[in-house]
Amino acid sequence: SLTGKEVSSIADRAVGAAQGAGPVILVGYSRGGCTAIIAAKRLKAQGKRVKALFLFDAVDMQTSELGLSQTIPDNVDFVAHARTARDLAFWIRNPVKSRFYFYNTGRWLDGDGILEEKKFTGTHGAAGGVPWPDVVGDRACALAVADWMTGQLKANGVDVTLKA
Repeated sequence: SLTGKEVSSIADRAVGAAQGAGPVILVGYSRGGCTAIIAAKRLKAQGKRVKALFLFDAVDMQTSELGLSQTIPDNVDFVAHARTARDLAFWIRNPVKSRFYFYNTGRWLDGDGILEEKKFTGTHGAAGGVPWPDVVGDRACALAVADWMTGQLKANGVDVTLKA
């Protein structure tokens, strides 16, 4: 929904799925990144670690737990965050597709974990692997995000290859 009221219940489902599991890895795109961060906080409250958190242009425009996703908790060992560059010239050419009205989240990491962040110029869709066909450079952006994140995943023991 536009207000994001479902974010809290989705985070609860992710936490439930992690019960009894081995190493926990959370992945989220867009508002799903916000959800993954909130799930990591709930896992921390249960004394559980998160091996890695992979975020694709995580944004927070939700009302269920406003502001709870700005800081990634200290139970997360590693974070890779592919972000859109929020380039002003790009916004002017593509105002709706840039999703500039959402604000970035997952900006800080508590504790001794590692936060790897890389910015890519392209639409919010491209950061999530769904480039806009009419936006110049968007497909290249999506492919660059997929390449970078595949490297991050493999470096953390997740053997997948992302494609846009």
